[in-house]
Amino acid sequence: MRFYFVLGLCMCLLNVAGVSQAGQDSDGDGLTDAQEAILGTDPRNPDTDGDGLSDGVEYFKTFTNPLKADSDGDGVNDKDDPHPTSLLYQDLSGVTTTTDSLWDTPNGIEVHQKTEVKVGDVITIDWVNRLHSDFTMREALFKICYDFVDPNRKDFCADGSYKIDDAKKSAQIILPLSSGQVFNGTTPWPGNAMSISDWVYYLYRKPLKVGDKFEFNVFYHEFLAHGEDPFFKVTAEVTGIQKLPLETRLGRQEYEVYAIRAVYKHTTFNDPFFKAFLGADPTLMAQAYISTEKGILLRYTVPFFRFNPPSIGFSDFIVSH
Repeated sequence: MRFYFVLGLCMCLLNVAGVSQAGQDSDGDGLTDAQEAILGTDPRNPDTDGDGLSDGVEYFKTFTNPLKADSDGDGVNDKDDPHPTSLLYQDLSGVTTTTDSLWDTPNGIEVHQKTEVKVGDVITIDWVNRLHSDFTMREALFKICYDFVDPNRKDFCADGSYKIDDAKKSAQIILPLSSGQVFNGTTPWPGNAMSISDWVYYLYRKPLKVGDKFEFNVFYHEFLAHGEDPFFKVTAEVTGIQKLPLETRLGRQEYEVYAIRAVYKHTTFNDPFFKAFLGADPTLMAQAYISTEKGILLRYTVPFFRFNPPSIGFSDFIVSH
């Protein structure tokens, strides 16, 4: 009997020691040693990359890279950067991924996006949207690459741009098309606009609070080549605060977020499919969720239109962390 008692006591102590070791935070940075092993950070250094932010703060709060002092590569240390993140977002349908970052440059703020769309063909877009101080578009430069499934179609890459003249309320648009042709034309520009892929960054213009409303225009360049009005009028509202669960490399986390609802309105479409599907007063809804503590975009939706064959849908992006 004594033997079994001693054996049981030893096993109990071993289990307690194992739990204690697994939950140990040797450097006090908010990450356990086991979590640091997963992330590759130093369990004996609370600030592995030396940027002035602890590893735990970087992973759980600012969503920056605890292994890189300048996470978004804009030349500004994460601690001093008002927009330090470079985040991968994955469409829940598995079709699209995009890596987004905001660069604070001497010439203003830039939205950098690298997007890959896989719909049989693979389309990649390397996008830079240069913004005014009020987070509206002043110029866009991008490269589009088409990798076709059909071996008889030649893959190609080409540059595109939006050259916006705010004084004249017009924009010169150069847009490479999948047909191999290039749309090159001028369109009226109402101002106060963002593109359809980065609309949500307009909300970064000021700290959010429940009840805030934003009115702006969203530009969809592919409409130009098909004779449609390229602008949606958008009203976005911060409708409340809620909890958003997020699957991460360190397990499920829960974040308090601002919930934003965006209503997209468009003139009646000329295309018979879109006209029949959306009616005379086309209205679409999009959502975004931004953390209340650090203003990190965690999830957002983007409406999309395809013309060949015609279809409408939404990309629902969630951060991969």
